[in-house]
Amino acid sequence: MKAQLPVTILTGFLGSGKTTLLKRILQEEHGLRIGVILNEFGEISIDGELVNMPEAGLMQLSNGCLCCTVRDDFEQAARELLKRTEELDYLLVETSGVADPRQVTELFVQRAFHEDLRLDGVVTLVDGSEYWHNFQHSQTAAHQISSADILLLNKVDLITDAERDQILLDVRRYNPDAPCLLTTHAQVPLARILDVHAFQPELWDPHLEAEENSHHLHPQGSAPLTQTDEHHHSHHLEEDGIQSVSFQLEQPLDLAEFRDWLQDLPDTIFRAKGVLSVIDEPQRVIFHQVGHRQTLFLEREWDPDELRLSKIVLIGKELQRERLAASLNQVCEATAAR
Repeated sequence: MKAQLPVTILTGFLGSGKTTLLKRILQEEHGLRIGVILNEFGEISIDGELVNMPEAGLMQLSNGCLCCTVRDDFEQAARELLKRTEELDYLLVETSGVADPRQVTELFVQRAFHEDLRLDGVVTLVDGSEYWHNFQHSQTAAHQISSADILLLNKVDLITDAERDQILLDVRRYNPDAPCLLTTHAQVPLARILDVHAFQPELWDPHLEAEENSHHLHPQGSAPLTQTDEHHHSHHLEEDGIQSVSFQLEQPLDLAEFRDWLQDLPDTIFRAKGVLSVIDEPQRVIFHQVGHRQTLFLEREWDPDELRLSKIVLIGKELQRERLAASLNQVCEATAAR
């Protein structure tokens, strides 16, 4: 009989470090031939450009959430990769930051191709610096923790020891059993998260609540989970009110003007990312913003035959596309006036 292809699901809320971990796995000298299914909530793929792996092993699902709106696309992508199982040793699935991993897990447990794929484990990254805020943004953050076979408390360098201990105590309310590893920049020995047989299908329950006592209020003002037995495949985004707005610009940007624009984004936008074409800069600039914390770095030089486009994705609630476009146009005008 043909051996099942092991699969690890990488999940975690927006900006928790999933793509950083994925890149680390792909860059390690482990000898594994890895296929990747990458899901992004925005209509423009940013993470797919950063992974830097051959297209033959990368399937990208954009403009939707893997657990609901692009669910059928995921099944098709998995089948396409299964046609090349002779060339693959492992499959990694990176969900969008707003995906409910309980519903993604169901695809492996109950669907026809589960004879070909073996779910090895669900690895959930938890952003230590944004932990309490994430529960205010979405109930999905709790489901991601409760569904984990392995937890990575990431960005511990950005929090105090006391904050870390409080988060670890709170995490155990949602998931008392999964091992929790402390990480910075998603650095973790791969032997701790890959091919570890962490997922136990006989214990899997799609209706398991992330919190047993719905009357127990979450610390620091975040909302408790609501009791439900439904699989709200297409409802969880509507309930959370999470949206995405994307922009593409041909005009190079002034970096200082753009950073000011990022810093002034409304609080209803809690994730921003993109690739920038910056004036007088031969290299692509990658930017990330989680809350009001910015990270910008140079990646590689633009290829001579590559169209220099700035690609910007914003994720949040109550997004006003026209107002955001107008403010971004002011950045372009300020750049042109230099």
